[in-house]
Amino acid sequence: MQRFVGAVGTVAVAALVNVATGVLTDHRSTAWWVSAAVLLVVGTAVQWRLPVTPEPDSSQRANDNKVNGNFYQAAPGPTAQEAHRNRVKGDFSQDQNG
Repeated sequence: MQRFVGAVGTVAVAALVNVATGVLTDHRSTAWWVSAAVLLVVGTAVQWRLPVTPEPDSSQRANDNKVNGNFYQAAPGPTAQEAHRNRVKGDFSQDQNG
């Protein structure tokens, strides 16, 4: 959402620069070039400054479970697997494929 708001704000600033440049000069092509440069520079700066969405937490936790059979915890790739205070009557196994 922040990136969308930043993009909309950048376009609004470029539009204002276009109007202001058009008022200050009789050369419409100059106004378009200046507003395009502002759009590029301000847009790049705004998007660069905004935070990147963090990766989701890939850890798996199995805590406080009561299982009358077997308990199996698997992860498709590299991740942290934790197991605390579990009561399992059968086998408890963890697997990590990746």
